[in-house]
Amino acid sequence: MKYTKHRIPWIKEPTLFKDSMIILGWVSGLIILAGLCWYFAQPVKTRFLVNSVNQILEQSGDTRRVLNTIPRENSRGNGLGRWYNFSDGTRVYIFTFIGDGLFFPCAAVMKADGRVEEFIPLGRHSTRMFQRISSEIIDIYSERFYSPRILRIEQDGS
Repeated sequence: MKYTKHRIPWIKEPTLFKDSMIILGWVSGLIILAGLCWYFAQPVKTRFLVNSVNQILEQSGDTRRVLNTIPRENSRGNGLGRWYNFSDGTRVYIFTFIGDGLFFPCAAVMKADGRVEEFIPLGRHSTRMFQRISSEIIDIYSERFYSPRILRIEQDGS
């Protein structure tokens, strides 16, 4: 019987294995740290977004203001955006519109029945891009944001 120096027979070089595990530990630690930073930065990012949208609405002469987010458990996940409350009591979905291969910020204001009342482009570039979008694509987005679930949650109180 041949004596082997290593207890694990499939590891030929223990130093190489040790170095690989150290690098794996560093990489996984950095990924965990980045995930924690992303998670804890969400309220700050939300506050910056609300302030930016309110400045754009003020510059355009709109008297409504975005107040706060609708909690995640009550909001419908629709991709690149989030539900907010307007100061006049309506709901607004602030999202990234994708048109002609470009991304630009936009807001969809909801009626009381959950249908889209209007789209508000957020910025000069968004306004130019929104004018180039066909009405069929805007109708697709309108149907996508139809939100009877949010209205049902508000009415039921649950």
